[in-house]
Amino acid sequence: MLGLAVAGVLAVPVAVLGVHVTHPRDEDEYLAHLKQYGDLQSDRPLEVLPPTADLIAEGDAACDWLREQPYALWRHDPDYRESAVFARYLRNLGDRSPKWGDALPGLGSVAGAAWGYLCPADWELRQPRRHPFTPKPD
Repeated sequence: MLGLAVAGVLAVPVAVLGVHVTHPRDEDEYLAHLKQYGDLQSDRPLEVLPPTADLIAEGDAACDWLREQPYALWRHDPDYRESAVFARYLRNLGDRSPKWGDALPGLGSVAGAAWGYLCPADWELRQPRRHPFTPKPD
């Protein structure tokens, strides 16, 4: 019985560590994503990106904010949906502009790319999951 309790307690940190191992940070893909999709109003890639250090710093700030958000796990409340988390982040930014001013990409694009490539494990852990014992929806 004690062994089962210890295994249960250790399962959570092992699972979280597993998510971090399988979802590594990738700065090159982050920058490539911003170059390709940084202009949400156009299908064309951006010709020039702001300084890499500024883009990484803004992306890391978005990741820091995300880490303060609770894990979703099997919660499916509207507050845990991707669009709600993203809207909350944008509200948190207010009218703040990035260091590079009005040039693209905007902070919304930076956050989306950062969560996908700079801190994908943190983003994965904050996505709602289907409860493992419920039937799959049709």
